[in-house]
Amino acid sequence: MERRLRRFTWIPAYAGMTVGYARLSKAAVPSPDMREGWGEAREGANRKMRLRIIKMLTFALVAAALSAVALAACSSDPTPEPTTAPASDPTAAPTATPEPTEPLLVVTSIYPMQFFAERIAGERAEVFNLVPPGVEAHAFEPTPSDLRRLANANVIAMNGLEMEPWLERAIVALGNDVKAIVVEAASEEGALPFVEDAHDHGHGDEEEEGHDDHEDEDEHGDEDDHGHEEEGHDEDEHGDEEEHGHDEDEHGHEDEDDHGDEDEHGHEDEDEHGDEEGHDDHGHGLLDPHLWNDPLRAIDQAEAIAGALIEADPNGADFYRANLASLIADLRALHADFETGLASCRHTEFITSHAAYGYLAARYGLEQAAIAGLAPDAEPTAGRLAELTDLLRETGIGAVLVEPVLSGANESALAREAGVQQLPIHALGSVTAEELAEHGDFIGIMRDTLASLRIALECA
Repeated sequence: MERRLRRFTWIPAYAGMTVGYARLSKAAVPSPDMREGWGEAREGANRKMRLRIIKMLTFALVAAALSAVALAACSSDPTPEPTTAPASDPTAAPTATPEPTEPLLVVTSIYPMQFFAERIAGERAEVFNLVPPGVEAHAFEPTPSDLRRLANANVIAMNGLEMEPWLERAIVALGNDVKAIVVEAASEEGALPFVEDAHDHGHGDEEEEGHDDHEDEDEHGDEDDHGHEEEGHDEDEHGDEEEHGHDEDEHGHEDEDDHGDEDEHGHEDEDEHGDEEGHDDHGHGLLDPHLWNDPLRAIDQAEAIAGALIEADPNGADFYRANLASLIADLRALHADFETGLASCRHTEFITSHAAYGYLAARYGLEQAAIAGLAPDAEPTAGRLAELTDLLRETGIGAVLVEPVLSGANESALAREAGVQQLPIHALGSVTAEELAEHGDFIGIMRDTLASLRIALECA
């Protein structure tokens, strides 16, 4: 190519010189001196032309090289591709959701709320549970550092239904300092009235209805999914004449037994398993707050917490929904295990520490008989222990179910008197470090409860 370029660029110059020479030759016959001068002039012109051609070729080669480098750089630039591809990928995983500037602070009241919040929020939130392992939730009181966390929280997730009266008091006391979205995961709609003893309260009939009501609604869909309307909800829910002085007693007995006298935490005088006025400082009203012990009702609670997280962090909505779906699948699988495991049992009644298992019993057609009634730290009367001893002997029930977070003294005395074994059961409102270490989490602890029930009820 270079040779060709040289040859053809030479032609115009040489032709011009030839024409000029011909004209001169026609004008006059040159002398020898003139011919010599012409030769020198022609040689000088040729040298200049060669230099000019060399410069042009050099410039052309440099320009071509620079153009090639620029084209190569443009074609190898990776910047546009990675930035646009993930955003346009419709199958991108939920973890591609834009991260918040900093994690949400979610403060939960009791362990089930903590578990649900951690499973749904994942790394997008820091979850702090107020009731630490090994502490009984009913008697807990928040510390000053707990109050600071409540004031700084983005979301506060509590059970509600007067399970945590101490948290309700703290939120009221903090007033406008609380900026968080506060979610009560338990709804009054469809909640069961407290039932302490199946024999005294006709528990069996109501529980039968509750069990049948959910046989075909595991898909968790319509508004009546967890309604239990047939269990007397309309009569019990908000305030008829049988609600035992709800206005006076509902929120902690603002009158003479508010936080001060000998009845504050022990109910020593009157609440041995049935006095209607014994529902004070432990926060239980007329409705049972322990919904999480029914895996399907736990789904309702998880959905309520997910809604609060989405409201606080809309950018993470897809992430939260995906994690919620995973949690719901685990809870439905847990329900299926309970349903199968308790389908064929010799007994339907179980003896336990306190009346925290009404929803579990209703779901699976069982009956609970509680030693301590509504309050887990209340002392049973001698008559109550004798009654339960007779029940164990008459029915042949072979175990008393004990909550690890409690002392177990009453349960041990009853088991010794009746000659039966003790097995663990987990109310989950309060958990111990040992429970978590042995069983892992909410799902694992619930499965241990199922294992104990199968032994106590002699299930096939």
